[in-house]
Amino acid sequence: MREAWTSDQAGRFEIREADGAPAPGPGEVRMRVRACGICGSDLHAMRHPERWRGGRLPGHEISGEVLDVGEGVERWSPGDPVALQPNLFCGHCATCLSGRIELCETRFTVVGLTLPGGYREELTVPQQNLHRLPDGLDFAVGALTEPLAVVVHGYRMAAELDPGHATTGERVVVLGGGIIGLLAVFYARQAGSGEVAVTARHEQQASAARQLGATHVFGGDEEGEAALEEWSQANPVDLVIESVGGDGATLALSMAVVRRGGRILVLGVFDQAATMPAAGLIGKGPRIVGSLMYGFAGKHADYDLAIELERRFSDVLGNLITHRVPLDEIERGFALAADKSSGAIKVTIEP
Repeated sequence: MREAWTSDQAGRFEIREADGAPAPGPGEVRMRVRACGICGSDLHAMRHPERWRGGRLPGHEISGEVLDVGEGVERWSPGDPVALQPNLFCGHCATCLSGRIELCETRFTVVGLTLPGGYREELTVPQQNLHRLPDGLDFAVGALTEPLAVVVHGYRMAAELDPGHATTGERVVVLGGGIIGLLAVFYARQAGSGEVAVTARHEQQASAARQLGATHVFGGDEEGEAALEEWSQANPVDLVIESVGGDGATLALSMAVVRRGGRILVLGVFDQAATMPAAGLIGKGPRIVGSLMYGFAGKHADYDLAIELERRFSDVLGNLITHRVPLDEIERGFALAADKSSGAIKVTIEP
């Protein structure tokens, strides 16, 4: 099979030929990768060469179909369409048993981050990390399950900060028009929010946000952020979803925008320590939660909740897939994803 390994030069890959993925052992499944999305975290390393390391096989937004199964696997059969939840977990510690598998006490092992990922044709994974996709669903949409589950989980964590408060009709602000921000707009509307405002730097992001249900779109520059702050003074914001991270001042902007007693959900991954005005923290008294991955909502996995939305809104979510690139052209895929003048929103590698 073919695999795309990073070279020492940022954004460059080496396509290698390898034997197929290992035969599945007890409790394991071997799957054929049909789609693997390029994540913002991959692009971040590309833009900061000091963070790019050669000899890695990234890719954690993965969908495909079952090839064969190991001993004791009864849930899966060859041909089943699946999405991979890439965060491996023990399933036995107190945190896992509570449903918070993203906070597993015994391991932090992620396919595509700490383990070889999905920019290849096959991989073998634990059966518990697979979730069934609807028959006929576009595999590129299926690969969106990972970022959509990030949003589903984070939104749920933010709602639980004040479980006695109804979230229907809330006013929500999403900072950032990348894929997480756009999916946050989409999910906020599906969760019953009244108004959803978003900041977006690029026209394709603004257009997609409107299609996904945004009622107000502000520029992602200083002028746009100033306009958002002014708007929030007359329109109290119940929930701010920060999806930018990096080295921006979006935590301070979150504090400026949120109403007194509101909530802030941090989904963006920051490069370094970020500051939040202590006066606002004390004076406004917001509730703040950070969330990185996904777990369970009662008996329902965040992944399964995301997949149900993909089933219902496959056409709408499919519009976010702007480019499909074969594995042999992965460097072109990364270049497209990094250059927003290409019109890119989500670029998917299809091995």
